[in-house]
Amino acid sequence: MTTVSPAPQITDNDRLGMTLFLAVVFHGIVILGITFSISPPAESESLPTLDVILVQTQSPSKAEDAKFLAQVSQLGGGSSEEQSRPTDLFTAPSLSKNPGMAMSTSQQQQASQKQLEKVALLHQNDSSYSARTDDNKQNPDDTTLVNQQNKQHNKQARLAHELSTQIQSQAEKTRIKYLNSSTREFAPATYMRQWINRVERIGNLNYPDQARREKLSGTLILDVVINADGELVKADLRQSSGHQLLDDAAKRIVQLAAPYSPFPPKLRQQADVIHITRSWEFLNDNSLRTN
Repeated sequence: MTTVSPAPQITDNDRLGMTLFLAVVFHGIVILGITFSISPPAESESLPTLDVILVQTQSPSKAEDAKFLAQVSQLGGGSSEEQSRPTDLFTAPSLSKNPGMAMSTSQQQQASQKQLEKVALLHQNDSSYSARTDDNKQNPDDTTLVNQQNKQHNKQARLAHELSTQIQSQAEKTRIKYLNSSTREFAPATYMRQWINRVERIGNLNYPDQARREKLSGTLILDVVINADGELVKADLRQSSGHQLLDDAAKRIVQLAAPYSPFPPKLRQQADVIHITRSWEFLNDNSLRTN
């Protein structure tokens, strides 16, 4: 006689336990196999930027050792004795350690926009409760906000104008060279010698008749300003001869001798304007000489 063992009974608890086990295994695989990370906010990262410098003046000669890149060559401009990197008035609205005016303006505009959104939300027409107000009367908060924005904008405009004026004055600074009897450098001394020869020749041909008749003599000091094209800019009397006639005659002779020769290339590289300060002698023999 054979005995048949009864089939194992699968209860509801067994099914529930197996279901929970499989669920735990599945979630473990999902959790361990896939990871999630929060991306950093866009404001925390800055894109690479490129500095672009716009210069105000152009030099006819190229710089041997350039210190910066720009759209034109700039050599010899400015008023600083030391070489310094030019700065631009406005900077790009990008994140940097030293934010410029453009970034500050962007931040202020964003803050103003948020404030206006809050004001609009408080004054929207779809609110549950409303109070009757005069449409022509402006909210005090709005007036204060507008006044603050106008003051800030005016302050920035004044600052921008001051910086623009300062940069322009430095960029357009004229290179000036002073020549006198002690000048020994070849290019300036040669040009001054040619100028003296021309002035003395024109002066002796146009010696004032009244000075001849009255036999006037005297020595004066005249400062003559000439630009690179040889044009006479002005003539200033530094020391009078004691005779108004001779002082006026010296200025007239300088005007008659103009225009002068343009600067030679070597002198043009050194200066845009020269001052020639010399003494003028009106002698008793009715001749003119400059020293």
